[in-house]
Amino acid sequence: MKKTVMVDMDEVITEGGFLHLINEFAGTNYTKDDVKGYYMQDLISDKDAFFKYYITKNQYDYGILIPDVVEVLNILKDYYDIYICSSYIIKEIPKECGILLLYKHNYLCEKLPFIPVNNYAFVNNKSIINCDIKIDDKIDNLVNADIKILFTSYHNKDLDDEFLKENGIIRANNWLEVKNILLKELDNESNSTKK
Repeated sequence: MKKTVMVDMDEVITEGGFLHLINEFAGTNYTKDDVKGYYMQDLISDKDAFFKYYITKNQYDYGILIPDVVEVLNILKDYYDIYICSSYIIKEIPKECGILLLYKHNYLCEKLPFIPVNNYAFVNNKSIINCDIKIDDKIDNLVNADIKILFTSYHNKDLDDEFLKENGIIRANNWLEVKNILLKELDNESNSTKK
């Protein structure tokens, strides 16, 4: 029986769309290095006006795939059951976020056609998801997993390696590192069953 893997979507599979809309709205040229916390919208002073603009757009029209994600997931799907788990509620506009489900769904169908649609989960509290392995850019989303992989992103890049080690978290800076971690895990399992 294959082990299950939960993969986050934003900042793990795709990036850039939200920041693009911030820059388009504000006439700025912010990069991820300008974001000082988790929430990119904190770059904007008039959040009400921004989110009225944001909700008329589809951020995934402007998002790019993170390098190697398609190739690696296509390999890993032969060895693991892959589930895409993405939150969709934005705290400033919770009642308007239903449209994001459609945008996320369509993006995943187009970009990752080899992942079954039944393997999408849209939920903000990922602690309720029980998978053997979790890959996410937010530490809180890695609970309830045997293997916790923190995907490096703008808001977690400065987390101390010792802190991650103490919490049983493996950092992956890119998808090639994810592939190496998970294929090595398969080798370890195979070797342990041979003993």
